[in-house]
Amino acid sequence: MGKIFVIMSGKGGVGKSTISAALAEYYAGLGLQVALLDGDVGLRCADLMLNMQDRVVYDLGDVTDDRCGLDRALIVHPRYPSLSLLAAPQMLKPSDVKAKKMKKIIESLAERMDIVLLDAPAGIGRGLKNLLGVQAETFVVATPDDVSIRDAERLSSLLFERGEIRPGLILNRVNEKLIRRGEMMPPHQISAVLDMPLMGILPESSEIYRALLRHETALHAADKKVKKAVEGIALRLLGEARPLESYASHGIRGLFHRGGGARI
Repeated sequence: MGKIFVIMSGKGGVGKSTISAALAEYYAGLGLQVALLDGDVGLRCADLMLNMQDRVVYDLGDVTDDRCGLDRALIVHPRYPSLSLLAAPQMLKPSDVKAKKMKKIIESLAERMDIVLLDAPAGIGRGLKNLLGVQAETFVVATPDDVSIRDAERLSSLLFERGEIRPGLILNRVNEKLIRRGEMMPPHQISAVLDMPLMGILPESSEIYRALLRHETALHAADKKVKKAVEGIALRLLGEARPLESYASHGIRGLFHRGGGARI
């Protein structure tokens, strides 16, 4: 059985899908057999990020509704032949997809792949819960702002209530200058506040956005720090010990520094 990673976020717009797509390409570049499942039922973006939008014929909904088999719905990446995408359906609602069928699909992928990446929908709705019925490692993507941190904490609490192992934390859009000025909380401090192990730090970079405009992932951004960060996250998820960057701050006051403790 391959490893199953669920990449989730408490809110949208924090870069969860951006990171999922980059990790999928990185693992495929290592020669691993990788499947990326776009779990955002009713929406779809992984195909665009991987520049595979013109290749989608069948999607997850066709498999769950028995209109085609899993093999026909998996799309092979043109640049990375060991990477396959299972696109999300756009015409269905999360409630239209049953958890049992989703579990069967994920387990089937894990039997044939080395890595299965589940790009979960943002938030704590039915779409996310459909992806939590399998034995998987979970990771929460957040940005270093009060709203995203609060939502990440709520998501972690939901997982705890379900008896899941505490998720790892991936921080996106970390700005070193703002941290030095005391305007942004340092990554290790956020990790401590949330009591979630820090798995990676992706720096803020306009080159990531430029790559997305080209329908390329962050792995192909013209920024060495971004590429190094993606590599570090990918290898830590596989269990390798990789040092994390440290960020010094002159102190910051915000939602988590009022009245001597966190208010989430």
